Amino acid sequence: MFYEGMQKAVESMSYLVKMQEVITNNLANASTSGYKQDTTVVANFGDLLKENVNKIELTGMDNSAEVVVSENPSLLVKQKTSFAKGNIAKTDIDFDFALDGNGFFVVDTPYGLRYTRNGSFTVDADGILRTKDGGIVLGENGPIKITGKKFEVKEDGSIYVDNKKIDKLQLVDFNDYGALVKEGASYFKLSRDVQRLPANTRVLQGYVETSNVNAVKEMVNMVNILRSFEMSQKVLQSQDEALKKHIEQISRMR
Repeated sequence: MFYEGMQKAVESMSYLVKMQEVITNNLANASTSGYKQDTTVVANFGDLLKENVNKIELTGMDNSAEVVVSENPSLLVKQKTSFAKGNIAKTDIDFDFALDGNGFFVVDTPYGLRYTRNGSFTVDADGILRTKDGGIVLGENGPIKITGKKFEVKEDGSIYVDNKKIDKLQLVDFNDYGALVKEGASYFKLSRDVQRLPANTRVLQGYVETSNVNAVKEMVNMVNILRSFEMSQKVLQSQDEALKKHIEQISRMR
């Protein structure tokens, strides 16, 4: 009886710590362009196994759901990403872009291709269009080199330099966002093969998509988690005290 109560309290605290970590990361990236909010749910292992039955590989469960095993091996904390769109904010910066619709920019990184909604780009000393962390933004013909004075991108992604078309932004969408695994603040990588689709979107130059984090709501969630954690601590302490009294009573009977 005591063990079961203490175990449930410990499990609850374990879940709450994971949820707090996710909310903390959401709040830290509330001002990151293109950031997609993460959420957590407590899942039964059997249900999660059924949900991912077609995604199981020899290496284990598919990474589209980050899984943390609790004290009870039948329960897990499942982390998911919300792909709801953020707001579109005007910046008037030529190298800022927002996608008004579905799809992702394609970026070449040292670790392979990555996909992002963060269109806050820059140009290096060689005129190559890059993400702020150095990734190469890809056009349909490869890296995009800007050597002229006037740089313009049309709503269909066509790139013009000094009124001459030089390339078109490589944009892509997917039939299953569950295959996208977050990497860092705003990159995504594919965890398995999925169908690639044309991006149904408009490209807006001089704008960025804000994060989809509702900071006020996340702060409320954080307060609720802290309260729940305190309650679980009290339950654990109560169970511990009850167990000590029970042990003392048994000792007196001997």
